[in-house]
Amino acid sequence: MNRNLLAAAVATALVIVVVIVGFRTLGGPQTQRRIQSDLRTVRAIADLAQQIHSKWAAADKTLPANLDGFSKSQTQNPVNHEEFSYRRKSDSQYELCSTFAADSHIEPDANGANSFWLHPQGSYCFQFDATQQIPPAPYYY
Repeated sequence: MNRNLLAAAVATALVIVVVIVGFRTLGGPQTQRRIQSDLRTVRAIADLAQQIHSKWAAADKTLPANLDGFSKSQTQNPVNHEEFSYRRKSDSQYELCSTFAADSHIEPDANGANSFWLHPQGSYCFQFDATQQIPPAPYYY
């Protein structure tokens, strides 16, 4: 076997190893699609929470009783189009709930997410306090 053939075989083997390690580390395309869809959902929840905070500040520090005063596009998950669940807990505390496709605790730093936005797979509720600033939502790639 000559040197060029050996170098080509080694390079091919290294490329295969790098691809396999990449898939094991980052997950396959379907995993990445689930992560990206969850990022869209979290971003939509953060935007809605910001709107709720604005209404709270403008309405003499009173949270809305429900989400009827918001547009449908603001109150639904952009991925599965289900309505976000809203529950007022006190004069300033509330929760927003949705369903998530992946567990963000597995790779919490992969999306630059603040730990506030970490969620399990399935249904999960984020707890908000209108007197507190909303943590920055994770960014899109």
